[in-house]
Amino acid sequence: VVTIAFGDMIYTIIKRDFTLCPPDQDPDEDGNPYCNIWSGYLDMLTQILGQFGYSNIIGKHPLLVVLFIIMVIFGAVIFLNILIAVVSDSYSKSCEKSARLFGRARLLTVSKIDALQQIIQGKWLNRRDTTLTRISKFLFNLFSLGSCGFSLYYMSFFFGQIGKDRGSIAAEVIASIMMVLFFIGTVIVFLIIALGWDKHTRSLKLKWIIHNPIIRWIYWKPMVFIMHLVMGRSSAIASATTDENVDENRDRRWPVAMKQIHNTINKSVERSEQRLMNTISSLESRLKESERQRAGEMVIFTSLESRLEESEKQRVKDMDLLKHYLKIQDPHSE
Repeated sequence: VVTIAFGDMIYTIIKRDFTLCPPDQDPDEDGNPYCNIWSGYLDMLTQILGQFGYSNIIGKHPLLVVLFIIMVIFGAVIFLNILIAVVSDSYSKSCEKSARLFGRARLLTVSKIDALQQIIQGKWLNRRDTTLTRISKFLFNLFSLGSCGFSLYYMSFFFGQIGKDRGSIAAEVIASIMMVLFFIGTVIVFLIIALGWDKHTRSLKLKWIIHNPIIRWIYWKPMVFIMHLVMGRSSAIASATTDENVDENRDRRWPVAMKQIHNTINKSVERSEQRLMNTISSLESRLKESERQRAGEMVIFTSLESRLEESEKQRVKDMDLLKHYLKIQDPHSE
């Protein structure tokens, strides 16, 4: 339909211009192909496959032109549309599968974090753990505390080296700030291992040592800023080029991923609800069908019961008639 419409449109526009299509043009001469409506249709069909010469098609046989048109419609238009539909459906399924895989990977990461919290949980020993698990947890905590103490010792040594160095003042300031942040971070890790974290805090009275705004603004915020500087994602060093948009898109990946997970969960819930509704409707239809069958069986049973009653009455009448007949035949039987 679109091909015919474009062919008619081009034919109408060109036919109005007598310089392109003179009225006294000899049809045997090679002129503008759009001056003839059938040549215009054929030219539009050839443009679908890519512009090429079709003079060898016209001069052969009319059946060849018909077969060419059928091939263009069914081969180049319909089959390509089917292929596009299949690819689009495959792409949507791939996006859905990738979202599910992302959700599974996130669940795996959360489970690993939760397992790490369980290792450094509130109680040093848990009665439900086996002996090997208790020893492993104790050794892990002891090794972690020893590593933190060793790191604090070497950081103190590095502080002394920074003071002895006679380099630039800016380098000393930056190195001192970095060392202070890492020193505070090591102390915080030491406190987390010793006191626990979040719901696994060993003492609720000591929870304020880790969960307080001072540590958040003195350590966590600067560490995040430094990480962004190192990774080249900070707005302070972002250029005015398109890299800023790329960084913003990277920063938006997590909300987009969460939205995708939310959409996937909603779709799963909707599919589950739809399946449940289909199951309920199927059960209701089966129940109604069984009720109709039961009603039909009750009607049949009632009719059979009435027939049995009628047959019983008829049998009683026959017995009475038989007795009366026997009395007539043998009057001395009494």
